[in-house]
Formats: sequence, structure tokens, C-alpha cells
Amino acid sequence: MESATGDRAPGDPRDPREPRDPREPQTPPAGRAAEWAVIRDALNALGSGGRALWLRGEAGIGKSALLEAAAALAAASGVRVLRAAGAEAESGLPFAALHQLLWPLPDPAADGLPDAQRAVLEWALGVREHRVEAAPCTVAAATLALLGRAAARTPLLLLVDDLQWVDASSAEVLDYVQRRLAPLPLLLVAAVRAEPGPLAGPASHADPSGAEVLELGPLDEREADALLRARHPDLADDIRARLLHEAAGNPLALVELPAQLAREQRTGRLPLPEHLTLGDRLERVFAARLAGLPPSARFTLLLCALAGHDGRPQLVEAAAEAAASEAAGPGAAGAADADGAADPARSVGAHLAAARAAGLVLPDPADRQVRFRHPLVRACLVGLSPAAERRRAHRALAAALPLGGVRRLIHRAAASVGPDEPLAAALEEAAHRTFRRGGAAEAAGLFTRAAELGADGRARERRLVTAACSAADGGELGTAARLLAEAAAGGVPARNRNLYEYTEAYVRFHTDGDLEPCADLLPGVLDRLGDGPERELLGMPSLFMLMVAAGYAAREPVWAALRRHLPGAGEAARIGHDAWCDPIRNAHGAADRLAALIAGLTPQQEIADAWLLLWAAAGADAVGDHTALWERIAQGHAYSTEACIDLLGAYDDYLRGHWDRCVERSRRGLARSRARGQGFHERMYRYKEGYVIAARGLRGELEELLAWLRPWAAERRQAFVLHRLAAMEAMCALTLGDYETAYCRAAAVTPPGTFPADVTQFHLFFLDLVQAAVHTGRTEAARRHVAAGRAARMQDISPHHAFVLAAAEAVAAAPEEVDAACRAAYAVPGAERWPFPLARVRLHHGAWLRRRGRTAEARVQLTWAHRQFTVLGTAPWAERAAQELRAGDPAGGSGRPGGAVAPLTAQELRIARLVATGLTNREIGERLSISPRTVSSHLYKLFPKLGVTSRAAVAHALEELPAAGPDRLK
Repeated sequence: MESATGDRAPGDPRDPREPRDPREPQTPPAGRAAEWAVIRDALNALGSGGRALWLRGEAGIGKSALLEAAAALAAASGVRVLRAAGAEAESGLPFAALHQLLWPLPDPAADGLPDAQRAVLEWALGVREHRVEAAPCTVAAATLALLGRAAARTPLLLLVDDLQWVDASSAEVLDYVQRRLAPLPLLLVAAVRAEPGPLAGPASHADPSGAEVLELGPLDEREADALLRARHPDLADDIRARLLHEAAGNPLALVELPAQLAREQRTGRLPLPEHLTLGDRLERVFAARLAGLPPSARFTLLLCALAGHDGRPQLVEAAAEAAASEAAGPGAAGAADADGAADPARSVGAHLAAARAAGLVLPDPADRQVRFRHPLVRACLVGLSPAAERRRAHRALAAALPLGGVRRLIHRAAASVGPDEPLAAALEEAAHRTFRRGGAAEAAGLFTRAAELGADGRARERRLVTAACSAADGGELGTAARLLAEAAAGGVPARNRNLYEYTEAYVRFHTDGDLEPCADLLPGVLDRLGDGPERELLGMPSLFMLMVAAGYAAREPVWAALRRHLPGAGEAARIGHDAWCDPIRNAHGAADRLAALIAGLTPQQEIADAWLLLWAAAGADAVGDHTALWERIAQGHAYSTEACIDLLGAYDDYLRGHWDRCVERSRRGLARSRARGQGFHERMYRYKEGYVIAARGLRGELEELLAWLRPWAAERRQAFVLHRLAAMEAMCALTLGDYETAYCRAAAVTPPGTFPADVTQFHLFFLDLVQAAVHTGRTEAARRHVAAGRAARMQDISPHHAFVLAAAEAVAAAPEEVDAACRAAYAVPGAERWPFPLARVRLHHGAWLRRRGRTAEARVQLTWAHRQFTVLGTAPWAERAAQELRAGDPAGGSGRPGGAVAPLTAQELRIARLVATGLTNREIGERLSISPRTVSSHLYKLFPKLGVTSRAAVAHALEELPAAGPDRLK
């Protein structure tokens, strides 16, 4: 369970290969005081909750030194330490790192874990034979429960080294845990390689969401010099200066590079070697040490390197014995050295002792595992070994491992050089078992290797298609696309056509938002599915993807194809269809139907219909009404479902006024999706943030978003996204007081009094259109739109639809009806759930009350509106409310002495009214045949006359002028 790396604390005068006594007082590694303080404080604060920390930096920068120091401090503080380390040799084994981490804990059954979670965890970790379907998040929920029980007894420190090499399934579990450990006395500290390249590993599996990332940079010149002097005091000054330059602040280089110099080089009598890059130089350091060992010792270390964390001395001894037997067999070539053939166990011990003396292997007092001095040692061993030698080592490890295990099969496959259909078939069966255990990404690797080893061409294409589907399910979209292309080149078997076409549609949609494969392929897939296992596997996912494609493309042929399969699809699918396909005519009662359906679901139905339930809830603006359900679903599904929950949750956050959380979720999801190659999700997260950007009036940011998203959506014919972008433009213009633009943008999508069938979320335009129409003098158009909404029973779709309609009725009401209409809007059940439109109604109501002298009542409404706008962070709306408050307070410095408005000239009045419609100075000048400079001069004079400070407030000030009479004009 211990780390496979061994960076020691720079500055420690002891031999780096000596184990540290955990009882010794801890000092920070050289140059790492700030990072050590964060780790130390997090450990000391475990009583008040958990944290997740990432240490990120290049090889040798001191990450493992910090992990070792944290382990020692935890042990001295009574905190239990659980450890795991990623290894390239194990990156294809599902839950390999999780197995290391959890192995020291009590049996899940003895720890009181519920039977269902215990079964899933035991199956995933390979200690249960009985088949249990599992997904990474199912395992993650069980892992979190097990860790929570253990932490309740003793606080826990989880140390994960070489996170970039952790298998995909374990990485998913760690992602899940680190986002949910805040309530637990549990600290997770992970070290991850920062540099790109082959040594960096599949880091896209590692997600920093929920963790604090500590970037470890090079030591500064003073710290580096101090470390070099402490470790190598005999260096000549010019040699020390050269080494400081070569090491570039890397602690491992500062310690190891001088050790390779001859005495004459250290004193400056002989020149140093030619310049090498730091990585090359470190590799040569370890390569030189390896070259000093006899071939049999190097082979022993190669066995350790390829065995991964399972490299116990006993396994290595058994593998060495198998290799010796193979070498001694008839016709065998390359027999082992004399010292490696007589007694493999004794030889292995001697080889490891020699490796420890050379600084390549760390001592393990418990003799449980061979631990390399640094990951570069492992890389050098594998990279410098001839291919034939690596195959021999894999054969030996396979012979030493139990029959039927996945590890044995992987080693056999790595040792094979030609077609081997029996081995391919065994790998394929192991891949199916791995997939059922929740290791989709790892299963894809096994299916692919089976395809490479198989002798049957048709079986090869079948395995490639299955590998592509597994890779897609595991989030490896690039790998899935490559495998699909390989399968297509060889000809997809007819029996695999459905799986191929489903995977093709899935990959292209999620990679780049391409809807065409969904529209073109999925109807046929659904038509061809029978009633057997294939329908169970592909039926619901294909139906859901077709429904999403129909919603985003808004094309009737796609809806028609979908409707053919709705009768047998269940109520969740029908609600989703009604909420997204022409909702003004189909979705009446959608929110109530969904609530009734959810109330009667079994746990199995919740999981089976998860995506359809989410889609239906999003169409009915009811995601936030069922948060407990989504939390349960997240525990039973892999990344894609959790990402969908997060994506729709960001939209729900916007609706319910949690705007900062919406932005945080969107940005976090965007980064995660970009790292995973999920191009569609990346753009959808960005556009969810766009709602907040628009409502806050951040025009520059919105224009950047539009420039990025609109061409992409237009090229892919995503009508839904294009409509949403138009809604954002309308909202931003309305926020900034550009009412004419707001009206034009909204009316272009939903003309007053009409609700086009392809505008699935028409209600997001509804209030904006009505408000912009009123402000631009189009009151009749506004009332016509409200009447059409009422006639179409818009209020019966969902509580949000009902409130939007009531709010629009209040804004468009005749002057004598405003008070009653606003109070009717407040009385709509659940009105407080929609704070942004509610604040707009209160602002409208407060302004109406103020103009009629009902200042006390007005102040109540305006104060509420101002407070809510301020909480939401929309400054233009908050300023309007503030202006109304000042205008209703004659003694409060409103800028209008006694509440009077200074007279305007006729030209100033014309300009003010054009400003109120949202026109720019240039546009006003063109209409009035004057220069923009003249317009600006008039505005300079009329703003103080109206008692306003911004263009956005002009319209409100003008509402007073008719009541004031013509004497207000000069």
C-alpha cells in the first residue's frame, strides 16, 4: 500500500535510502514551507472537516517528499494513513489503486456497510465472485460510506502518489470522494505529474474539482544553493554554479546529479559532461546505475517494474523461478546468469540488496513490496530493456500469477507476438467482466488487445466496436473515435451494426455536438432492436439521445421518429417529449406528472430512467424540486450522468437565483469537460454561464460568448442553442436599458401573440418581450402576447411558467390594474422560488406606487427589489431600484430638489425618449440629423434635469413627464 516513489525531503543530511522514523519531529522539505504549512494545517483541522489537496509539479520537484512528511506527521498525531500509488503497469486494471487504498480497512460487512454497497464494493475490488452490476459512481458511493465509517473512529489521511497513472475507474472514485469529503475528518493529498509527454500518464482521468491545487515550482537560487551545499559540500565553486544552472531548482537533480561526477570533475580538474536537458540527465543518472548491475539483477528489477504495486518479493521470486525454468528448458535461449539460476529466492534478495546499495530501490521494513527510488527508475528499466527481455518478464509474471486472473491475462497478452485466438477469447471474456465491474475504460483496452491478437477477422471488427463503446462509456471519446474508424475500415459485421451506429452517434454528439448522426442513425437503431439483451443495453440510451437531438435540433422529422417509439418507452419519456416538443400545446401538467411519477419510482426505476427523468425535469424547470433524487442517481451512475446532473443543475441555479453557484458550476464543468474532450458539454457549460452574464449586463463578455458559440451552433443546426443565445442578447439589452434591441431580439424568435413549435423554452423570452414592448411604446403587442399565453394555458405547464405569465400580466397591465396584477403575481404559489423576475415585478410595482404618492408602500417593494438585485449581482437593475428609492425620498438627496423635475427643451425631450428606446448617440444623431457630439452635449444637460446618472434610468424618469404636464417643457 505504500508509495511507489520515494522523493526525500531535500536538505535531510541522512542517506536518502534510509527510512525516516515517523516519531521524529517534522520540518518542511527545503523550499516547501508554504505547501507544508497548508498540509500541516489541514491535518490539524481534521476535527472540523475534510479537505482535498493536490501537489502538482514536474518529476523530482519534491511531491513525494511532502507526502512522506505528511504520513509521518499523521502517524505521530494519531491519524490513520491509507496509501496508494499509480503505476503505468496497472493503469489498465480497474480499481487497482482503490484496492491499494482500501485494503487495510476492515471488511465492509464487519464495518456495517449496507448489503448493497458492500456487494458492489467487493465485486469491484475482485473479492466477490457473484456478479453484481457496478458503475464507478456506485463504487464511489460505497467507498465514501466505508471511508466515512472508518474516519468516524479515527481521522484518515489518504495519500495518492503518481495520480496521473491511477487507473480510470479509481480516478473516478477519487473524484467523487474529494468533492464530498468536507463533512468528514478525512484529508486527501494527491501528487500528480505536471509536465506533458509519455511519462505524464493519462492525466485526463484526474479531475481537480473539489481539491485545492498546490503548484510546486523550482527552488529559488538561495534554497537550491543551500541544498547543494548541504548534500555536496566538496564541490568547487564553478562546478557548483554549473550544477545550479543545470538542475534549474529541481531538488532531485540537485541531490543526484553531483553524485554521478568523478572526484576530478567535482573539484574542477576535469570538465563536466555535455549539456543535457534535465529529464535526459536524470534518466542517464539512473540508467548508469542500472548498467552497473549484472543482467540477472536488472531482470529482477524489470520483473518488479512490470508487476506494479503487486510486486511483492514473493511474486518476484516465483516469476524469477519461472524465468529460470524457461531458460533451462530444451532449446531455450538467453539462459539466466549463473547467480540467478541456482536459488531464485536467494538471488532475488541479493539483487534487491544490490539495487538498494545503488540507490535504485528503497528499503521496506515490512518486506511487503519493492519500492523504486523514483518513477524514472521504473521508466528507465522498461525503456532500456530489449523487447524480447520484456516479453520474457511478462511470461514469467504470468506463470507466477493465479489462473483466471485479469493480471495474468494482461501479462500473457504483453508477452504474445502473434495471433492467439484462445488468448484473445479469454481477454474478451475478461473485458466483459471488467465492464460489468464498472471499469469501462479498462475494458476498452482489453477488448482492443483481444482484437489485435485474434485470428478471426470478423471477430476483430466485433471486438473493436465493443472496445469503442466501452471507451465512450468510460469517457475516452478520442480512443472511441479511433477504434470506430479501425472497425469501419475492416467492415462492421451486421450483428454489430446497432452497437456501431449508436456509438458513432454518441461519440460525434458528445465530442463536438454533431446532431446529424443522432438524427440519421438512431431511428434505425431503435427500429431494429429486438426484445433481447441488445434492447436492454441500447434501448434507453438510444431513445434518450434521440430525444436530446430532437430537442436541440427542433426538426419535425426527428420528433416523428421519436414518437414511433414513445408508446412503449414509459411515462418519463412521454413527459420529456411533451416538455420539449411544442410545450405550449403538449406540456400542460408536465411538472405535476413528473412529481407524481417520481413519488412512485422504485430504486431500480430511478437508475434505469435517470437520463429521461433529468430531461423531463429540465423541460419543466423542475430540476431543483427533486435534488434528493439526483443525489441518489449520482451515486449509481458514472461520470456522464453526474455531468448531466451538474449541467442541468447550473441552469436551475440561474432560474432560482443562485447565480454565483451557477457560474462556479459552469466554469468547473467547462474545465472538466475540456480536459476530457467532451466538446458538447464544454459549450453547454459555457452557455449556462451566459444566462448570468446577460442578466448582469456584461455586454463585452456576452459578445465573446456569442462569437464562440453562435457559429458552432449554426454550423450544427442547433436551433435550441441559437434561440437561447438570442434570449441572452434580449436579456442583456433589457438589463442595459436598450429596450429597442431587447424587443427586436425577442420578437424575432417569438413574435407577439405567437409561440412557434420549434421554440422549446419560449417562456424564457416571455417576460423580456413584454417588458421591452412596454418600454418601447408597444403596449398593445405586450398585452396581445400575454393574452395568447393565458389562452394557451401556459400557467398549467409548471410553476415557473405560471409565475412568468403572472409577472408579464403585471408589467403589461393598464395603469389602474397594476396594483392588483402585481399582488396577483406575488400570490402565485412558489413565486419566491424565482427571485429575478419577482424582483422585476416588485420594481415595476414600487415605481407605480411612488408615482401615485404611496411612498411607504413603494419603499417596501423597492427595497426588496434593490436587495435582491444586489444579491444577484446585477448592478444595472439594482441602480434602477436605487433611483426609484431616491426619487421617493425628497429629503434623501435624490438629485431632484423637492422631487421636482427641471424643464426639458423639446429637443432634449426627443433625445431622452430615443435614449429610452436603447439607441446609441450615433443612431440618435442620424435620426435627428445632428452629430453624435451634439447628442452627447444634450445628454450632459438633461441627465441632471431628470435626476438620473445613467442611460438605463432615463425611461423611468420620463414616465413622470405626462403627469407633470406641458409646463415641464421650455
